[in-house]
Amino acid sequence: MRKNSSVDLSLFLLIAKIGKTRGLKGEFFLRSFAQNPEALFSFKKFYALSSSKMQEVQFEFMKQNNANIVAKLKSINDIDEIKAFGQKDIFILKSELPELEVNEAYWFELEGMQIINLEGCHLGQVQEVNNFGASDVLAVKPNNKQKKNILIPFIKNRVIISINKSENSILVDWQEDY
Repeated sequence: MRKNSSVDLSLFLLIAKIGKTRGLKGEFFLRSFAQNPEALFSFKKFYALSSSKMQEVQFEFMKQNNANIVAKLKSINDIDEIKAFGQKDIFILKSELPELEVNEAYWFELEGMQIINLEGCHLGQVQEVNNFGASDVLAVKPNNKQKKNILIPFIKNRVIISINKSENSILVDWQEDY
């Protein structure tokens, strides 16, 4: 494992978490936060935060096992070592993410974007993106401080008309009083 001397967390994206151990040789379940869990296999470098420093972690292997991902770190060879390593968060560099098509964005890019409806009314700013089961939902903090957050379903080409990264805005077919 190689240590970086200073950490700017804005350069990294949380992509997975080390889960329960599997077997006696240091294997563990890896919980992916990617929409498609197999997307983990396309990345080459992974990092874990350790005592305020980002450490590169090297996987000996990462493989699909039924609905789970099983992995093993190169430097860990038994169950006690992986338990001592802990259930750490696994990060990738944002710069290693694949380029998206026009009118597409990663969740982390949506946060902070301005929401504007078809009538040109500024509804507020995206605070977070959630998934409550049926679809992704934008939690929007309205400009009027007396109002509660607005929840807007992330349904492309129906509610979400376009995403403009250069203008930091999302055009929606949504009324202020919904």
